[in-house]
Amino acid sequence: MKKYPKNGYTLVELLAVIFVLVAVGTIIASILTSVLRDSNKSATTENVRANGDSAIAQMSRMITYAQKLEGISCDGTQFYTDCTSQPTPDTSDCALSQSGLTQYNYLQIKSFDGGITTFACANSQIASQSSTGTLDYLVDPTMDATCYFNCSQESAAAPAKIDIFLDLKATISANFSESQAEIPFETSVVIRNSGNR
Repeated sequence: MKKYPKNGYTLVELLAVIFVLVAVGTIIASILTSVLRDSNKSATTENVRANGDSAIAQMSRMITYAQKLEGISCDGTQFYTDCTSQPTPDTSDCALSQSGLTQYNYLQIKSFDGGITTFACANSQIASQSSTGTLDYLVDPTMDATCYFNCSQESAAAPAKIDIFLDLKATISANFSESQAEIPFETSVVIRNSGNR
């Protein structure tokens, strides 16, 4: 009987090597997937934060240096020019905030060039519209924005204090949590140049 030299690998040895390679490959794939998901989550969160910071800064700057508060409104048609007398939610389309103040969806200011700018929080978007009719979205239109304004004033002669609340949400894909992020933003500004000019 002819004897074959024992230079090769047995089937058991090959299966053991394949099993080890599959196990190592699975571990490496799960680590890479986790790193990519964390990277996507960080990028999505940073995008939401950048959009929110930009919108809050732009509104704050424009409101602070406005010539005059033209009015606040819940529905965009009837504007209230005095923050000392606010409508009650049962007589308007307004809602109450947790602090008991009226939540307005529209704010109009008069800038120093004489133009009227309206900030609108409607249809899951926040935008500014100039008196020329130019509409500018303050955040990426693919994001959902929930926002409102509060207005308070100690007296008719005192400057108006505007509270801005913005809740920004990115939902690129409803199936993957790393593509979703939600961040609340809020700030308060006082119209420095309030007066009847």
